[in-house]
Amino acid sequence: LDVCGAPGGKGLHAADLLHGTGQVEIRDVSDYKVSLIEENIARSGCTNVSACAFDACEFDASMEQKADVVIADLPCSGLGVLGKKTDLKYKMNPDTQEELVHLQREILSVVHRYVKSGGKLLYSTCTIHRAENQENAAWFSEQYPEFELVRERQFLPGVDDSDGFYIAEFVRK
Repeated sequence: LDVCGAPGGKGLHAADLLHGTGQVEIRDVSDYKVSLIEENIARSGCTNVSACAFDACEFDASMEQKADVVIADLPCSGLGVLGKKTDLKYKMNPDTQEELVHLQREILSVVHRYVKSGGKLLYSTCTIHRAENQENAAWFSEQYPEFELVRERQFLPGVDDSDGFYIAEFVRK
């Protein structure tokens, strides 16, 4: 399950890794975002992936402890891709960053419930902001001790051969 998944790249990559087996559902909050996902599904030719509109802040009881993997690439400040999206510097301020930290925690509080025992929660952002990354991972570990932080990594533009982004892998015990 890929929540906040538009335009679908990570979910489609997961579907590709399954070589036609299993099923990947990519969700996002609006019909417009779902249309972007559906365009990419059609272009990819993958048959084991679907898209639907669903607000990640709302709990879906039908998915409780059903997912082997939940991909949570959540809305963030985007400070890791500032070089490519220079307009972000005009939109971001400390209050907005704090709101994003709270939104990320709200979503994590919901979507972790979809991971089945032994399954994974992959939390990622395209930012270098510590509060959105390592501090949220620490918060999640403290709030949900049934999950173990297996690994995390912060990528930095100009240091690593990539944009700036963060990823944390949690496993439900």
